[in-house]
Parts: sequence; C-alpha cells; structure tokens
Amino acid sequence: MLEAGSMRPNYPGDDSRRRKSNLLWTAAALLSAFASAAAIAIFSPGAPFRGFLSGLALALPAALIGAFVSARIDRRSSTGILMILAFALRFGFGLATANLLPSYGYQDEPQQQQGYLFDDAWRRDTEAWILTVGDRDSIPLRETFTYPYKNDQYGGVAILSVWIYKTLSSDARRFGLIILLGAWMTALGVPFLRRAIEARESAAVALAAALIYVFYPDAIVYAGAPMREPFLIGILAIALWALFTIKEAPLRSSLVLAACVAAMVPLSLFVVGATLIFAAVWLWGEFLVPRSRVWLKAGVVLIVLGGLAMILTSGGLIEEYIHFDIHTTETNSGWVEKVVGEIGGQFRTLFLGVYGLTQPVLPAILFYQPTTPYWKAVGIFRAAGWYLIAAALFYALFSTRKIADRSKRVPMAIGALFLGGWLLVSSIRAGGDQWDNPRYRVIFLPLIAFYCAWGIDFARRTRDWWLVRWILIELIFVGFFSQWYYSRYSSDAIRRFPFWRTVVYIFIASAAVFATGLIGPLRRWIARRPARKDKVLR
Repeated sequence: MLEAGSMRPNYPGDDSRRRKSNLLWTAAALLSAFASAAAIAIFSPGAPFRGFLSGLALALPAALIGAFVSARIDRRSSTGILMILAFALRFGFGLATANLLPSYGYQDEPQQQQGYLFDDAWRRDTEAWILTVGDRDSIPLRETFTYPYKNDQYGGVAILSVWIYKTLSSDARRFGLIILLGAWMTALGVPFLRRAIEARESAAVALAAALIYVFYPDAIVYAGAPMREPFLIGILAIALWALFTIKEAPLRSSLVLAACVAAMVPLSLFVVGATLIFAAVWLWGEFLVPRSRVWLKAGVVLIVLGGLAMILTSGGLIEEYIHFDIHTTETNSGWVEKVVGEIGGQFRTLFLGVYGLTQPVLPAILFYQPTTPYWKAVGIFRAAGWYLIAAALFYALFSTRKIADRSKRVPMAIGALFLGGWLLVSSIRAGGDQWDNPRYRVIFLPLIAFYCAWGIDFARRTRDWWLVRWILIELIFVGFFSQWYYSRYSSDAIRRFPFWRTVVYIFIASAAVFATGLIGPLRRWIARRPARKDKVLR
C-alpha cells in the first residue's frame, strides 16, 4: 500500500508517524493562525480585541485547510516550511507596508497616505468600505454579486472585501484581512506546484521551482495590497498540478482544473482565457501530437484560424487596447516618446514589447534619485528579482527544442511558446509600465518558476554553455545601461553615450558572445564536409 502523496510503501509504524506528523502540523497551523490574528490586532486600525477576533475568524480555518492540504498532497516538512514562509513573507510585507507608507511613501499620493501600494487597490477598497458602512450607499450582502462596481472590472475582490467588512470588520477598515487571504492562497499553491513538477521532472527541479515561487520579489510585493494577483497565482499553481497529473487521474484532475477556472472567473476573464488556451495547447502537445503528424498539422491550422477569427471579430478592440497602452506609456515618459519618435511609428509596438521585457529596469532604479528610501528599497528588490531569473527563463524557452525525448519535448516546447507569448503580450498590453507590465507577468509565476528551474537543471546536466552566454548578455545590458542611467541622473558626472550608440554597443558585444556559441557547430559542419565529398566521389 502506498502512502498518500508518496511513492514509497506503507510499512508498519508509518501510521503512528503519520499521526504524529499530522499533530505537529496541526499545532503549527494553530500557532500561525493565532500569530496572524495577533498581527492584525496590533498593526491594523480599530479596537485590538475586535481585530484579533476578525483575524482569527479567517486565519484559523485557512491554517487548518493548509495543514490538511499539506498532509494530503505533500507532507514533507520542507514543503510545510516553504508554505509558512510564503505566507509570512507576503502577509508580513503587506502589514509592514500599510504601516510604513504613510511615513515613508510619497506624501502627495493619497493612496500611500492610507497605506496602499497601488491606486486601483485603494479605489476598489474605498468603494467596498463605502458600500459596507455608508448611510446611503451601503448594500445588503445578497446584492453584492449583482452590484455594478465602478472600481473592480469583475467584482471578485470587491465582493470579498464587502463581505469581510460587513461580517468581521465593520468598525474599522482592516484591509490586512484581504491581504491575509491572498497570502494564504499563494501559500496553498506550494505543495501543488512541487508535486506537479515532480510528476514530470526531478525532485531537484521541483524544489528549485518551489523556492522561486516562494521568494520571487514581485510576488511578495504584489501580495502587499488587497489585489487579485496572489489569489490568481495560488489558483494557477493548483491548476498546473491538475494539468500535469491528468494522465494518472483524468477525472480528478479534470474536476480540479474546472474548479480552478471557475474560481478565476470573478477575478479576471483575461487570465481565464489565457489559462484555457494554455491547457488546450498543452493537452494537444501531450496527448495528440505524439500520435501522428495529422494532429500536429490540424492543431496548427486550428490555432492560426482561431487567432485570425479573434482578430477579425474583435472589431478593432485589440488594436485599440494596444494603441491606448502605447499612448499612455509615451505620455507618461517623455524619454520613451522621444525614442518612439526617432524609430518611427511602425516600430513602436515592437519597441514597447522589448522595453516591457526589461521592466522594472535594474540600472534605472539603482541610480534614480528623486525617490524615498522605502521605494528605493522596494524598487531594487523587485528589479533584482526579475534580472536574477530572466537569463535562465529565456534560456529555458529557447532550449526546449533540445529535449531528446519527443513525448516530453513537444508539450514543453508548446508551453514555452505560450509563456513567451504571454510575456510579450504582457509587455505590450501593459505598455511597458514598470508596475502593470510585471503585474501581468507575475500572474503566471508557477509556469515561470517551472521553466526557470528546468532550464538551470538542463544546462547543468547537459553542460550547455548557452545559459552562461545568456547571463553574459544580460550583464552586458546591465553594465552599459548602468553607465547610461548613472550619467543621466548625475548630471553627466561621467560621459554619457547617446541612447542609440549605447544600444549599438550592447548589440555588438552581445553578438560577439552569441557568436561563440556558433564556433562548435560550425567546426562540426566543416569536419563533415570532406566525408560527404568522398562519399559522392565513390
């Protein structure tokens, strides 16, 4: 008999160890619940005792559900510790931010004076609070699902906020309760993500992906406000587990995947559509393409026709969105407007896409002066996180074609195409903004973590130096633009190259690094030529 969530036999004595483990994790869950409630009481507005009770009402069932899921999906202590860290980092950052921003944020930003990281989170939460306690605007709970919210496109987070305020926190605006639930949802995804990747790759790849998932800076920062991102990230981790284990348990995995899609509907139909597309193309590559080339050709034709149909039936909406985001980016940045004017309007979408992939730009935040210490630290934290994984991510996306096993290569390559497309769409759709662009990107963190971890492991196993080349190219980019941004913000303390000359230097240096990877294949090609010529003469 096999232990749940494990591949080892259930030997005598395992039952007692399992009971002991369950008791330990239940105790840890209770302790974390009471600690979270105490944090709400201390660091949120309103009466401390009322805050403690409201926090405990959410934290206790959340912690017990987490302990149950950990016991059923992955009972390893390392996974439990990662779950606790994922929750603590996000919840702790959220409460710390709410208390630090009024003093260390921008004084002329009303949302920061209220402790909110983002303007849309502040407006959404303000509307929810008014609908909760307003004399004329308050609505009963039964109407929360049909009310036309002005600051929440889908109503999901707004409905959750109204319910929490009405039932648990009508005396004070404790938006830390929504942050608590978002942090819990992300943490709940840890065991699912680790088990999902172990179903396809090694335990080392799964652990590395879980570490990226837990500690990735943008995932922590975006969970520091009552936003939808932490909820979507956790749900997508569960959805990935269902998709990766659908061969072993088709019915269970299909039901879980459907439940995940349904749970995301109140949060973002855009993400629901992207998730359904990813699931469809992954299953196509996993089950149908290996059968025959007919399925491959039929799928390609269907994808092309579907894309054309979407463009033709959108009534120009897609183009309108793109132009709106590009226009917004240009008007918010005189420098971007200048560059776009120099390259010409026909290249503006391409430029914004590439520009968005560099966001948040690490050299910029390192040398940007007119900011507060809080935002300086947060900016460096976010940018460093993206630049630490970017090289491994892009290496992985381009390296899936090297997988020897065709049954693994096809779905991995299809998934890489989807993820690369999502990153590019995020860059264009969000206009290359240093906040909105990474915000769309981080939603698919479970997939990003998987490909990053796989790429690092693949390069190590195959001794592939292309990962090192990608890292060198990134260092070239950071080095040249560090010089450019430093001279820009230091009144040309050192000589600043013109922007396009900097781009040319980066291109030349990167091309030299790239060319070193062509030496080996070129030598092998030359070595094979005489043999082919001799064969022809014979």
